[in-house]
Amino acid sequence: MPRPASAKHPKRAPSAAKVEELRGFLDDLMLRYHRPEFLGTDPLAMVHALPPGLDREVGALLAALLAYGNVKQIQRSLNILFTAMDGRPGRFVSQFNHHHAAAALDGFKHRFTTADDVLALCHLLHEALAGADSLEPFFLRGCRFDDETDLALAAGRFVENLCAQDFGAHLDRETVITRTSFKHLLPRADHGSAAKRVHLWLRWMVRPADGVDLGLWRTVPASHLLVPVDTHLLRLGRHLGFTRLTTHSLAASREITAALRRVHPTDPTRYDFALCRLGILQACPTASRMEACLQCELRLACTTHRRLARKPRHPLSS
Repeated sequence: MPRPASAKHPKRAPSAAKVEELRGFLDDLMLRYHRPEFLGTDPLAMVHALPPGLDREVGALLAALLAYGNVKQIQRSLNILFTAMDGRPGRFVSQFNHHHAAAALDGFKHRFTTADDVLALCHLLHEALAGADSLEPFFLRGCRFDDETDLALAAGRFVENLCAQDFGAHLDRETVITRTSFKHLLPRADHGSAAKRVHLWLRWMVRPADGVDLGLWRTVPASHLLVPVDTHLLRLGRHLGFTRLTTHSLAASREITAALRRVHPTDPTRYDFALCRLGILQACPTASRMEACLQCELRLACTTHRRLARKPRHPLSS
């Protein structure tokens, strides 16, 4: 029986010197890219434009869950959705009325996600709020901070508890939760997948308000956050030697987060936004060629660059 990738290639903990080298590189990278002027490449830009409090919290969840596809497409869909909610997604959910919401959302579609999916999600969020002014108490029901070192299981319980709410007279529970498009919109974060969009929302909620992240929650420790692994983070994580895994998975997220936790134990996801900008802006080019690597800001810490530098160049390539 084949062994998993992590068993084939056991990773050694980096030396103290290596950790310090990475910390310097990542801190410089954060200073350069973890800035509000780079929000234009992120759906979070539209969330910052919402009124503070519940509107941003619910708007952030919707923005994170719809964060699949290219940025322009995501932002176009969010603009349509937030306009349908009169620019107040928190109020739309807290004062949810099925007939009014169905009319407001009629015709909405973002790739696989339909108006019916968003309608069902808004109903469940209304039930979860139960008159509260934040979703944090509902999320905390699934947290076991003393027994669990990250939020994978807590995020899974959040989705499970959300789908256990009363579906009311207008929605059929089995129809909704078995619909492929709804399962894609609201993925389980504890079944082995990276569940990037759920962990993206949690990063926005938990990390301090710093012009990029929102810092709306006060109880969940940032040390428990997992890096939201997408194509960019997986590629960069491999270049930096944080993981050898090749698929977007919970295992890859945990390996990359563990490496970043050695650098910053209390706030490992603080580097996520900056690293993503390297990928999105192609500052770290997708093609691994020495010519491209020489222009890349990642090269001083990049295992791929070191590997390419060791390869003998063809005499005709100079």
